[in-house]
Amino acid sequence: MKHPVKIQTYKVISRAVDEGVAYGLRRYNKYSHHAITDSEIDVAAEHVEREVLNALCEVIDFGDNG
Repeated sequence: MKHPVKIQTYKVISRAVDEGVAYGLRRYNKYSHHAITDSEIDVAAEHVEREVLNALCEVIDFGDNG
């Protein structure tokens, strides 16, 4: 008997946001005339990830207590 797969949607989306922000900031650093330090990247990534996830939580009911 087949059982439906239960996906932890918040974790999946959170990981995608984390990876996307990190990739975007690395690309910014590569092509920008003003490179930022690794610690600045970490701080910026943390803020952007948090605010993107907050915005998503306002419009999505993940239902898995993310």
